[in-house]
Amino acid sequence: MKSLILASLIATVPLIAAPAFAADEINVSSGISAAGAPLAVHGVDVVTLVNDGNPVDGFATHSATYDGASYYFTTAENREAFEANPAAYLPQHGGFCSFGVSVGKKFDGDPDQYLVADGKLYLFLNAATRASFLEDVSGTSKTADSQWSNIKSIAVGEL
Repeated sequence: MKSLILASLIATVPLIAAPAFAADEINVSSGISAAGAPLAVHGVDVVTLVNDGNPVDGFATHSATYDGASYYFTTAENREAFEANPAAYLPQHGGFCSFGVSVGKKFDGDPDQYLVADGKLYLFLNAATRASFLEDVSGTSKTADSQWSNIKSIAVGEL
């Protein structure tokens, strides 16, 4: 099953790679935000996502820039929580699909397809990659962490 999913994903990457991947180490949208940095997590408020399990679009008026990417929040309080402890809210693997990273690829991470496990936020390309990750959260997350150290600085098109 995993090999079928992986083959399907690899076949579709050339169709979506250019618009979906604007950065090598952080998955950002094309263009820049009002803050002058590319937008991360498709503009979804990561504080609300982690704390409430609800993907809600944030607002440019409540934005913060971290590590060269802009993050939007629904409230000033959420922005302040993020600024006080970004590590608590940042998605793993630069916001790329954690299952994809586990197999050495950088697929777009969709904040509508997410998992919060052991206090960490994981994003996935789609429901199928999320389901594959859920088959072995501990093992797949360890593999993804190991792979991330190898592919983090490699351009998407070179993987």
